[in-house]
Amino acid sequence: MQTGPAVLHVGWMPRAVAALGRAGARVTCVVAPADAEAARAAGAAAVVVPQPSNVEGVLAGLARTGQALEDYDVICSVLEFCLVPAAVLAELAGRPRATARGTLAMRDKYLQKHLVREAGVPTAACTVVADLGALDVREVAFPSVLKPLDGGGARHTYVLRDGNSAREYVDRATVGGKGPWLLEEFIDGIEFQVDGIVRDGKIRVLSVSRYLQNLIEVHEGGLVAHVALPPTEYPELYAGIHSLAEDSFAALGYVDGPFHLEVFQEPGGRILFGECAARVGGGRTDDVVELAFGVDLRDEWARAVLDRPTAIGDLPAHHGDAVFGGMNLPGPAGRVRAMPTLDEVLARPGVVRATFDIAPGQVMPDVTDASHLRAGLAVVRGADDREVAARMRDLAAWFAGRVELEPPAAE
Repeated sequence: MQTGPAVLHVGWMPRAVAALGRAGARVTCVVAPADAEAARAAGAAAVVVPQPSNVEGVLAGLARTGQALEDYDVICSVLEFCLVPAAVLAELAGRPRATARGTLAMRDKYLQKHLVREAGVPTAACTVVADLGALDVREVAFPSVLKPLDGGGARHTYVLRDGNSAREYVDRATVGGKGPWLLEEFIDGIEFQVDGIVRDGKIRVLSVSRYLQNLIEVHEGGLVAHVALPPTEYPELYAGIHSLAEDSFAALGYVDGPFHLEVFQEPGGRILFGECAARVGGGRTDDVVELAFGVDLRDEWARAVLDRPTAIGDLPAHHGDAVFGGMNLPGPAGRVRAMPTLDEVLARPGVVRATFDIAPGQVMPDVTDASHLRAGLAVVRGADDREVAARMRDLAAWFAGRVELEPPAAE
């Protein structure tokens, strides 16, 4: 029986709960009904609520089971939409690892851009639009990007390129999301995913991955995939991003935990802050970082929330000779009749890990709606980043071409 710290994790994330368990914690998860069985099977206790991100619901769920926030040594989350609620609950319990206000700065897109810009970090100019119906597109500077303030995965995110198309996108956004919205300057550059760990204000792990296509291109059928670049091959890029990240975290007051940062590099080489989250990156980012740099981001996250020292000494160098990347497996939208098997995917050139989100008989989502929608995930290796990118494109085309849909029902 574990006698370590009692941890309340807001939301269900199997890998995070496993990391807390490896650290000896006694874990209770606040979960939606659909996740309760999985949480218990993983060895965690479960507090079942309608919506884990709702603070009132969490408090009520604890009260219904005869518990209180003060029963827990640590209250945390690694889920995007539960980070701020967990910080609020931790403050209510008198056990904050980070303030709710500081956590909010790592979540709200306008607030973080405002704070880093004030600190001299370059980022896109932006403004908040509360009511899209009142937006005069004639006053919009083109091109601009329109996105929900609380969004993620490029969902309901649109590029307004000219006045003729802007009204169409505004109308679509009004239907698709509730707002408020962020209207920001379009950055013409290459997008990078930056992942790592910061402890006591110092970056201890830094992995820079180049997207094969900028995330916003998912709406035009772009492939969601990234390749972790070896620091020795891209020293100037790493140095520039390291400096930007340090300045950004100082401006945001973020000193302990994982980070998932998006940056852009303009054609002239200038690096700009995009947005940043206080969590491990999605997809199989943790696998890619572990294979490329020999660091388990989940275990380091657990050390941070449990207030234990990092296991990392110097900034880790690239691990081994191979280069790794992570990707979504795409496919046509509809009910799936047949698709490749997991063994077939793993047999493709360079594929070292793969998982499926769907199976025959289930519905493939429209993967152009958001970057987190997919048939599954794969981790691919190669001799260099160019080989990894080529293998990813080949895998995506092969997989999508092998997905067969059931014919539409007759009317």
